[in-house]
Amino acid sequence: MHYLFESQNPALAQQTLGTVETHSFNGLGLTPIDCAVLSHVIRPCDTIKHLDLKLCRIQCEGIQRLGPALHTCQRLGLGNNYLGDSGVKPVSVALRNPDCKILTLWLEDVDLTDTGAKHFASALSTNYSLTKLDLSGNNLGDSGVKLVSEALRNPDCKIQTLRLDNVGLTDSGAKYLASALSTVCSLTKLNIGDNALGDSGVKLVSAALRSIDCKIQRLELERVGLTNSGAEDLVSALSTNP
Repeated sequence: MHYLFESQNPALAQQTLGTVETHSFNGLGLTPIDCAVLSHVIRPCDTIKHLDLKLCRIQCEGIQRLGPALHTCQRLGLGNNYLGDSGVKPVSVALRNPDCKILTLWLEDVDLTDTGAKHFASALSTNYSLTKLDLSGNNLGDSGVKLVSEALRNPDCKIQTLRLDNVGLTDSGAKYLASALSTVCSLTKLNIGDNALGDSGVKLVSAALRSIDCKIQRLELERVGLTNSGAEDLVSALSTNP
């Protein structure tokens, strides 16, 4: 990649990488300079389907250097990096790009909070390509999940698979998510495990499952504090959900 960058020949980069659909740097530490080189080299290539940058110790400066090239990938893995709210902003910019090709986005454990979720959710509401999104392991809390839920309501939203496990969701925030579930027609797979929903939170989700507009086919509820009392509401909803 560094050699291709030093050549300053975009045509050479495109010719060299033109047949490579997957670029995986998983677990390889990338400096900001490495990120700048990578961005410059892959930008001319329109055949990259999967760019895996998980566990690369990328921080805010690195993701900013990568920013101009992020929208060109179909499957983008950025999980387990120290991006923080400011580091997720370049990703939001990529999602807003009218030429965005991102179909699947992994953003698990990137230190995103409810503060950064505001900009990210706004980008989701204007993106027409994304179908799979992983936000697990981030400290979104109820307010952050509320923002994401509002984005899901957008009729142009195409998200089919959403992971929100271990994001600090409680029964208070579950009402916003449940409200979205009852109206969103695209979402078919949802993981909200490892959140303190309790029986009251699961009751809200169960009510959403009764909606004729709910299209959920797969629901993961492991370790949410559900008891036999809450299970009655869930079982009742399952018996009426087609």
